[in-house]
Amino acid sequence: MLHLLIIFLGLCHQGALGTKWYSGSPGFSSSDAWIDGYMPCARDLAVFPSNYRAVLPLTGNIKIGGFVLPNEGALVLSQDVTILLNDLEQDRECESDEKRAYLKPPKTSKWFDPMSWTSPDILSRSPAVSEIEKVPCSDEQVVITSANGALSFDLENVLFLRLGHLSLLGSSISKTYLQQLLRTDLGELLFPNGEITYVEYYRSEICGCHKDYMDLIVSTCHNVECERPHCVSPVLPLGACCPICGATVRYSVEHCLESERKDLLDYINKQMVREGLTNDILVHVEFISSDELGQYLQTVIVDRDTYNERSKHFLELLMERRNESNLLRGKQALVTHMAGHPYNPNVTFGSVLLIIFCIVLVGVVAIIILAHYMPQNPHLNRIPQWIHDPRRWHWSNLSLGLRRNLLFARFDNAGQEAGISGGGAAATSGVEHLPERIMGFNAESEEVRERAFNNPMFEEGITAQAVSTDVASNKQTAPEFKPTMEVGELDSCNVEEQELTEIRLESSDSDSDVEEETAK
Repeated sequence: MLHLLIIFLGLCHQGALGTKWYSGSPGFSSSDAWIDGYMPCARDLAVFPSNYRAVLPLTGNIKIGGFVLPNEGALVLSQDVTILLNDLEQDRECESDEKRAYLKPPKTSKWFDPMSWTSPDILSRSPAVSEIEKVPCSDEQVVITSANGALSFDLENVLFLRLGHLSLLGSSISKTYLQQLLRTDLGELLFPNGEITYVEYYRSEICGCHKDYMDLIVSTCHNVECERPHCVSPVLPLGACCPICGATVRYSVEHCLESERKDLLDYINKQMVREGLTNDILVHVEFISSDELGQYLQTVIVDRDTYNERSKHFLELLMERRNESNLLRGKQALVTHMAGHPYNPNVTFGSVLLIIFCIVLVGVVAIIILAHYMPQNPHLNRIPQWIHDPRRWHWSNLSLGLRRNLLFARFDNAGQEAGISGGGAAATSGVEHLPERIMGFNAESEEVRERAFNNPMFEEGITAQAVSTDVASNKQTAPEFKPTMEVGELDSCNVEEQELTEIRLESSDSDSDVEEETAK
């Protein structure tokens, strides 16, 4: 069912101390309220969503072809509204061939959401002001204009709706009328979940912004998303939802006198001018009241831009000069809280390791490049040798020292060790520090043999089965040649001192017979 309500403009009550303005969704005459930004022309139809659980105010001159009303919703018509249907004069060219414009679904706002309200005070968005002071106070006037678009305030978990006065679409709403409105069908659209809410109006009869801030701290902080503070050990002022980087000082009071608050604020401003910190820090002084904790006069000091501990040092200076103030002199129950040094919370342990790895990688590459172009440097010439030597890749061999000059030595033949040729003395000769047996692997037979390699520098013995009888007789007449082994550096050999010895082998009888037959 569609509810139509006509509200006439009236005079607003101005008895409250402060004012909170509702900063809601765009109105009917704004392109932001329509899908794709297309507003209806004089002959277009304005199509509402099927369920429009909100109250839409209409003001001014409206030229439209007609309305496609929702199944549930409400329209509020002001006294000066004029609606012209199917006007022949087109005020602009229509771009839609469908001849329809579609409204966006309404947005439901939370009454205790700090982002839903604005204040003429320049400090309303300051981090020094607590979140419960950014919602309508118990003695403030609340103004909701017709330019705010669809109106819907969720009062879930709100037992008491305390305010100074309500101005709804230019009309002054009394406490009794507002209480009755919550129980009607129109009230269910305007204030969802407000069946159990009780309305209370106050006229400067409370201490601070709210009668008891503890009743609102849960409802308010539920709608606040806190950012990570950029400091160590942030402080949490009374009535705040999010910890801040700054400093606070408070003391208990018996009576909430506005003159006392102004005197303390004037003293702090004079000290700021004296230290030249007027453009560097922000100060907020306000009464905080709670039935459980009592009444306090709290001062919150924060840095204006980036936190750099100026607010902390300024509070320390105030405590040193407390005797200069008539209010702070003699106060024994001063409670102070100060944040720690600044830091970046976005830097994690993993990012630190990544930075260290990148620095080490850049350093290693730079050293390799320098070693490549400065090979004569006594320190850098070790780097390429360490990198290109695979034997140093093992962890036990990772050292930057230069390798010692290697000594070349010849080894005994493996066949001599087995007793195939030669004597046993040759098998035991060689370098003493080398192992007696070296594991070998035959790639052809794929077997592992526990012996040394066959040294081609020595002659291998020939077995008796492989030698014929003729060769055996020749071998007996031939002089026996025993190879010798020299150990030491190659440079120790002197080529000039070597002598060449000619060895003549006597021919056997069989060879002489072959020569005679050839001669014949």
